[in-house]
Amino acid sequence: MENNDHDDILLPDGSSGDDTLLARWLAGDLSPEDLEALRNLEEYPDYVEMLHALEGMEMEEFSPTLAWQKLSPQLAVGSQQSAADMPAPSQPTEDIEETPAPLPEAAQQPEAKIVEIGAKQATSPSPVIVNLKSSILNRKYLAIAATVLLGVVGIWWFASRDQFSYTDTDYVTKAGEQKEVKLPDGSVATLNAMSKLGFTANDWKDGRSVVLEGEAYFKAKKGKTFSVRTEQGTVEVVGTVFNVFARGNELEVKCAEGKVQVINPDETERVLLKKGEQVSIMGGKMQKRQGLAFYPNWFKGESTFRSAPLEKVFEEMERQFGVVVLADSIGERTFSGKFVNKDLEKAVKMVCNPMKLNCEVRGDTVWVK
Repeated sequence: MENNDHDDILLPDGSSGDDTLLARWLAGDLSPEDLEALRNLEEYPDYVEMLHALEGMEMEEFSPTLAWQKLSPQLAVGSQQSAADMPAPSQPTEDIEETPAPLPEAAQQPEAKIVEIGAKQATSPSPVIVNLKSSILNRKYLAIAATVLLGVVGIWWFASRDQFSYTDTDYVTKAGEQKEVKLPDGSVATLNAMSKLGFTANDWKDGRSVVLEGEAYFKAKKGKTFSVRTEQGTVEVVGTVFNVFARGNELEVKCAEGKVQVINPDETERVLLKKGEQVSIMGGKMQKRQGLAFYPNWFKGESTFRSAPLEKVFEEMERQFGVVVLADSIGERTFSGKFVNKDLEKAVKMVCNPMKLNCEVRGDTVWVK
């Protein structure tokens, strides 16, 4: 039988309509017209993505008997409240059978009963009287609860995809570009090539906080805690000079002056850096704190490396010059040295000659053999 009962989904104001589309979709209760309307919503692709994310979540093993023992007292109270709140129908329909009133406690049978639902069976510790109207109502409540859950996942989903959705002032650099940004309190952040920095100007007095993707050199004035949030971890200082590199799955922090606290994404590990120390977070795991391998000088026109994978060196060259480096045979070789950021031909020679690599610049492509 076709289900036309969705029009009476209860909303806070007692109405129904488009606000229930998502709940009815999760409950499998949409008509073809409603389904088409949902698909036409701008947010529909995001709903589908979030549902896929939910499918990957692990759940504890489910025990029907244990679940019934825990929930039956609550469901009994909920059914009585639902029945009291619902107006009596003007005429009983042939699809909803009227059920007898619950038996007095003394007359109830102690042995377990089998309640058949379709082709499935479940045991219950006490007799159960099934009210079809309450079941429909409960199903709708569950659908609305699922919508709330989807909304919570949605908050996490969108926040994890774009940290800058909460900022109102953003700065972005292109390949080969560096930019100095003066923050509301007089602190200064210098952005390296292909980086992004954001903050909320209106909230700055409540807490000095910026969001970073890429690399930046900070000179934070003394005052309240100054925080740099990245996907790879968080950096907190009071007033100091430090460099933050946050790309891919790596966070590297170098303390040039003062003290810097570095926290991993799960906030399960943290380390306090003093002047001349650095630390890295790889894949969420804190690496050993050590002395500075080199002082960051990229904002002075030089990119410096110490035992860095050649792949990482060439990635930085791509960012500084806006080129593509094609290197097929570098293996796991590492490089210690530097290259200048204003002359591509010279930069290529400074890296390739010590490594005995054949390099050639052709337009915006660097060929490495």
